Amino acid sequence: MVNKTNIILDPAEYSDGVKAFMKAFGLTRGDQRLELLEKLVEAFTRFPYENISKIIKLSDHLQDEDQIRLPEEVVEDHLQEGLGGTCFSLTFTLQAILAQNGFSCYPVMAHMRAGRNIHCALVALVGGSKYLIDPGYLLGRPVVLDPRQPVSFRNEFSQVELLFQPEGGAYHLYTFSGQERKWRYCFADRLTAADEFLKYWQDSFHKNGMHGICLNRVTSRGLVYVRKKFMREITPEGKRNVNIKRNYHAAIQETFGIRSELVEQALAAIEANMAWERERGFYHPRGKTYETVGS
Repeated sequence: MVNKTNIILDPAEYSDGVKAFMKAFGLTRGDQRLELLEKLVEAFTRFPYENISKIIKLSDHLQDEDQIRLPEEVVEDHLQEGLGGTCFSLTFTLQAILAQNGFSCYPVMAHMRAGRNIHCALVALVGGSKYLIDPGYLLGRPVVLDPRQPVSFRNEFSQVELLFQPEGGAYHLYTFSGQERKWRYCFADRLTAADEFLKYWQDSFHKNGMHGICLNRVTSRGLVYVRKKFMREITPEGKRNVNIKRNYHAAIQETFGIRSELVEQALAAIEANMAWERERGFYHPRGKTYETVGS
């Protein structure tokens, strides 16, 4: 079992990472509150969704709490290697950035097709309104939470709709591509306590999504994501699938700026991590194992 007792999930503890982020992106606290929130979120969209860093960190710390990448490490890894993280590390890092810039915000857990409480995001309060901020799903902007009416907008790669369903007491997020409407996740507007958030975060290290490389990032043309050996590009004109098996490392380095050496390290770590899990009887059900932005 992993010892979880020494981890501190207090956003106020990580000022060095926040200062490094603010300096790197030339941000100050001088703007109006909503304008500042939008600038912070926009800058943070440069951090890609990727599980390479998480896979490697798990391999290095299979039995201790140092599996978790906290804000200083997330920011440093991005500035030095172009890395980002998965939803938990991205959400907590952005929570620290927002909290230290004077915003009241808290994490919420979300359910997806692949399981319950496997995704997370933030809710921030500004001027009497609440906003959903989701760095793991690359929404790209704060989205107002209004239980009385749906909110719809277009980002770089799809039409997004967020609506509240009173019968379940939850918000539901949908995306539209052409004539296709897809349910992505739902969440209740309920603060997730630090110890509960930590539990879900630790649980995420041994989900099926850790058994293959997955990356997403927004570009000027739309969205690009990699799942195992395939790359998909989504633009306003449509989708394009590319088999990158023959130039896998080079395609990731060219598209995401992540060094081939890190890709190879992650691939080797996947095998080691899965062997460790098999020895300890981890159960991984068959079926869909990824929830990606563009799937």
